[in-house]
Amino acid sequence: MQVMMKIRENRLILFSLIASGIINIILWLLLYIKFGFSREPMPLHFNIIYGIDYMGKGYGIYQIPAAGLVIFSVNFFLAKIFFKIEKVFSYFFIFATVGVQLFLLIAVLALVVLNK
Repeated sequence: MQVMMKIRENRLILFSLIASGIINIILWLLLYIKFGFSREPMPLHFNIIYGIDYMGKGYGIYQIPAAGLVIFSVNFFLAKIFFKIEKVFSYFFIFATVGVQLFLLIAVLALVVLNK
């Protein structure tokens, strides 16, 4: 409990967690607004050499933000553990979470553009 209070007081970690959470919510909303819960086949992966190389059901596209949510949870748990030992490690975990969420946002935007 004492670690949570210290994490809440650390503005850099708190801001990064909030930013990661907001980006993940944006991922879910972008996909829901664009695709809904469709069962129709759609391109889920695009390769610059071969073009569309993986087709799947529409709801399979929600694996992207779900993976981001899992990474967010695991990294937050690890950051909480390492905050007691060495704060620098917790910064790495939290900043990696923001980076992963940004890469997932780029992937979702590419899929949205691909499926126009």
